[in-house]
Amino acid sequence: MMNKRSRKIGAKIYVLCNGELAEPQYFKEFKDQLAIPQQIIVRNKPFIHMAPWNFIEATIQYKEELIEKDKFAVSYGDQIWCVFDIDNYWKDNQKDFSAAVELAKKNKINLAWSNQCFELWYLCHFDATLSAMPRADYHKKLKDRLKKNGLGVYTKNMQGAYNLLRPFQHDGIKNAKKLYVKDNVGKDPSTAVFLLVEEMNNLAK
Repeated sequence: MMNKRSRKIGAKIYVLCNGELAEPQYFKEFKDQLAIPQQIIVRNKPFIHMAPWNFIEATIQYKEELIEKDKFAVSYGDQIWCVFDIDNYWKDNQKDFSAAVELAKKNKINLAWSNQCFELWYLCHFDATLSAMPRADYHKKLKDRLKKNGLGVYTKNMQGAYNLLRPFQHDGIKNAKKLYVKDNVGKDPSTAVFLLVEEMNNLAK
């Protein structure tokens, strides 16, 4: 099908989240601060609480529907991203998870995972060295880091997280890169969220 979308619209980034609050709130706040909010679409309601492999399959279907509606075209530089936590999914079902990662690559679906959880991306804004820890400890560490930096009180799924952390984003990207190994979703801790953050910043340039 020939793409009929006006070139004036520019490239789009679709940010799909299976989380209910933290991830969509962060990326909606992020896009609202950019000069091109209409080019970034954040969605989570159809995908909430899906296992990562189901989420990836649903994203492939969603992408196909966008193409059919002439709302997505690689030729225009459009991208689609899945944002999700690894949590215990890798330990519980490595076979389906690995197959889903390969399926995502085949279908040009970008993955922005966090092992174990999205709060790791927040912590990367303050910590250059992080090791594996229980999920609950992420919130304890964030409370400590925000307090030490005079940023108020951290609460789970807090609103305004993007604006609060924005001054430390460069450090967040740098520290996340130290933990990251391409396609290795099982590495704990690790996060690929910085890749999406970089793409959103690049789109706004």
